[in-house]
Amino acid sequence: MPAIMNKTIAKLLFAAVCSVMLCGCITHQSTVVRDVERTKVEFENDTAARVFYEALSKMPEARHQSESTTKIDIPVVFENERHVVTGPNGAFNAAVAECDSNRDGRITELEAKIFAEHVANETGAK
Repeated sequence: MPAIMNKTIAKLLFAAVCSVMLCGCITHQSTVVRDVERTKVEFENDTAARVFYEALSKMPEARHQSESTTKIDIPVVFENERHVVTGPNGAFNAAVAECDSNRDGRITELEAKIFAEHVANETGAK
């Protein structure tokens, strides 16, 4: 009787190994962009808007973006990866908050020039 049990256990073990090795792997990858609503802002004049947006374009992107990756992996059977990236509105909102020194929702030409000078000092550009 033990020889029959050993053969049965060996066959079941072989079947289990084959089923794991031959089964398909479930893989799921997703990238999620999380963004906030853009802050409403007015500009005193066209020059203020131009100076602000030029300074914004020179700001280092890495300073305002964050990314996170979550990965769950069960070898051979299952893999799930989720990548979360912040959108560009967060950087815009931070720049507006930094530039609008009196928090009135209106960026003046002087505020824009001060902001541009600050960005230039941070990036080493003039």
